[in-house]
Parts: sequence; structure tokens; C-alpha cells
Amino acid sequence: MVIFVKIDVNQLILQGKDFFWDKPSSCPECGERLWWHGFVLAYLACIAEAVFFRRLRCPYCHRIHRLRPESHWQRFQSSITTIEQTIKLREQTGLWRQDLPRPRQRQWWHRLGKKVKLCLGLSFSGTLIDAFMQLITASAIPVSNVMQCGDQGG
Repeated sequence: MVIFVKIDVNQLILQGKDFFWDKPSSCPECGERLWWHGFVLAYLACIAEAVFFRRLRCPYCHRIHRLRPESHWQRFQSSITTIEQTIKLREQTGLWRQDLPRPRQRQWWHRLGKKVKLCLGLSFSGTLIDAFMQLITASAIPVSNVMQCGDQGG
């Protein structure tokens, strides 16, 4: 299970395992206290090397939790802001960002189009960035390949 926390990703990159993580007060599943349970390597798009994310273990329900920056959706290496800026740029200029792999950007664009049709309907008349924000408000990940409209866990 992933627990999203507000952290400075730049500090995490600089400090590595020495980064100070605030421990959540209790297990989101059962409400009991959590124990530190080491680290797990993860990749973020803004850096070439993996970074260490903290893990926690609940001794009562036996779940393992991983802390993750709230600036990134689960299973995404790029930040939410980066994805939003890419969608805006494509919609406004018809161009892709030069600093990101084009296939990744196309994937976000196509998934957003599919999600808009599924969740907002064919009659949706707003812009894709409007749809992006509306889907976020509905607790959906707009560029996810999970084709559900509501909360997608996580």
C-alpha cells in the first residue's frame, strides 16, 4: 500500500537514505502504529538514478506501506505538474516537449482522450486540460491505463 506524503523531492535526491521522513501516525488499514521497514529503490523522471523511498510495516495487520511523494501519482515517474504542463503545451501549440520522451507524452495524450470519452462522455465540449482537471477532481488519474472514473486506489 502506498502512503502519499508531502516532501521536497530535491532534498530526497540530495540526502538519499539520510532524508528525514515523517512517520505516519498510524496504519491506514487498521489504525495501529507502524514500524520502519527499510527502503525500496524507485525511479523518478527528473533524475537518472534511483532514489530510496521509506517503507513501513504494520505488526498488527502485517501490511507493508511505502511512502511516496504526493507530487507523483502511483506508478508514474513524472510529476503531476509535468504531465499537466505537457497536456497544456500539446493542446495549445500542437507540439511535444523536447525534454521528455515523445512516446511517453503520446501515451499520456491518448490515455487522457480515452478517459474523457469513458468518464465524461462523447458530448464533453470542454478542452482536454479542462477534462484533465475535472478527472482529478473526481479522484481519477487522467492519464492512467486503468479505465475507471472514480477513485482508483492507491
